[in-house]
Amino acid sequence: MNKTRSISLSLSVVLLVSVFVPCFVIMPTFVEAQTPIKIGFFAPFTGGGLDFYAPWTKQGFELGMIYATTMMGYDNENKTQAGRPYELYYYDTQGALGPATAATLATTAIETDGIDILVGGTYSSSAAAIAPIAEDYQKLYFMTPAAGASLTAANFNPYIFRIARNNWHDAYAGVTYAMDTLNHTRFAFLAADYSFGRDGVASFSRVIEEKGGTVVSIQYASLFTSVWDSYMTALIHADQFLGGVDYLFVIWAGSFASMYSAFGTFSIPSYMDISGASIDIFQMNEIEASLVPPATLVNATGLCLYGYDLPNNTANDWMVSEYIARDIQTDAHVTLSPGMRPEILTFRAPELFSASGFATAQFLVDVTTAIPDLDSGLMINYLESGVTIDTPKGPTYLRPEDHQGLAEMYIAKVVNDTRPGSETENLIIAELVETLDRNKVAPPIESVWNGEPYVPGGFAPTTPTTTTTTGTTTGTTTDTGPPPIPMEILLVIGLGGGVVIVLIAVVVLRRR
Repeated sequence: MNKTRSISLSLSVVLLVSVFVPCFVIMPTFVEAQTPIKIGFFAPFTGGGLDFYAPWTKQGFELGMIYATTMMGYDNENKTQAGRPYELYYYDTQGALGPATAATLATTAIETDGIDILVGGTYSSSAAAIAPIAEDYQKLYFMTPAAGASLTAANFNPYIFRIARNNWHDAYAGVTYAMDTLNHTRFAFLAADYSFGRDGVASFSRVIEEKGGTVVSIQYASLFTSVWDSYMTALIHADQFLGGVDYLFVIWAGSFASMYSAFGTFSIPSYMDISGASIDIFQMNEIEASLVPPATLVNATGLCLYGYDLPNNTANDWMVSEYIARDIQTDAHVTLSPGMRPEILTFRAPELFSASGFATAQFLVDVTTAIPDLDSGLMINYLESGVTIDTPKGPTYLRPEDHQGLAEMYIAKVVNDTRPGSETENLIIAELVETLDRNKVAPPIESVWNGEPYVPGGFAPTTPTTTTTTGTTTGTTTDTGPPPIPMEILLVIGLGGGVVIVLIAVVVLRRR
């Protein structure tokens, strides 16, 4: 009798172990799979200057996360294939407060909030401050829409990636149109006095000189200035006494209205042509409202980085339709300047930086799908493998040598949208004139790291890992194998195995 009880007890222990051991084997992996991937999104939501850019980028990025996780090869909204949710944390860099705020926030985000990947940095100066923090902590940083060319050149580090355009894209598009189509050869600049403006002048000037043109005058102004007299006087002086100016390039961000009002006051268009202002819908309408008729922005033609009607592809169509379906009021967060149109613009369509935010999310989801353990060295190597993704600006190639995304650009004309029922009916928008191939506007490769030209593909895993990389999403150029079995399925298999053992044991006992 005691022997029988001993056998029964032993069998009971075996059965309990059989049931619960699979759970303990499987569960830690399952829990790990559900640990969120924390994304820190940095933008100047307050503080003036470029604060109205922040929601555009945010709107595009959030839609891009949904698109990438539901429309690019699998359907698991805002989660990885393995079930890890993406969590977004927003950090207000407060615009005018400068780079120090951005650097502090980035450090806090990583050390306190456990942020895994950094995104954003609207001001180029803020992006330049966040970039070394990302390198110090070995965190990937996707810059958008900061366009300062030096960020992927002299100030490059391997942890930064930019899917947005940079100054060189603007330079090749704008200068080529001005010189080859309009036949201008002598140029002046009015540029913002910070890294974006200075990098822009440098890149534009180089393209002008390479094509045989001449830079006659360069004027830098504070991004927050409202007094333009000295700059306008200097431009007139350059035209009258320095051999003449054919064309004025404006390299600016934020509000344009007071500048264009000054152009009218000083009759600058009578001295030189002004580069076409096919910019964001908000600013084009503010500029138009600031002009005294018959002066008008309509029919001005020049470079344009994005307008919601310009691309012709599936990703852009989806994004445009979702703005309407989700009732995203693009510019409801801003009002026009005093003296301008009093109404708030409440159309539902992507704005200037929506597309780059969207594309950034696509690349972020792609790399975290491919490298699910987020090993930064492996993620860098993956992104340096020649990835191309179909974004709202067409097939976008991430160049390994400098981590700069290459996408198409546009020449566009400013028009009044007279289409009945259009989201932007009776507003000033950009109309497509020409689509420029991504290779024709590609920046030169000038990335430098630790004093040497950067050589891609050399990163070893930054932490020990036993996780193999998964397949990439649809639209990429690489394929690293089938996706892993979801943790939920493994859990069921483990529990199922335990149940089978129990049933076998019961049968054996009954036979005894």
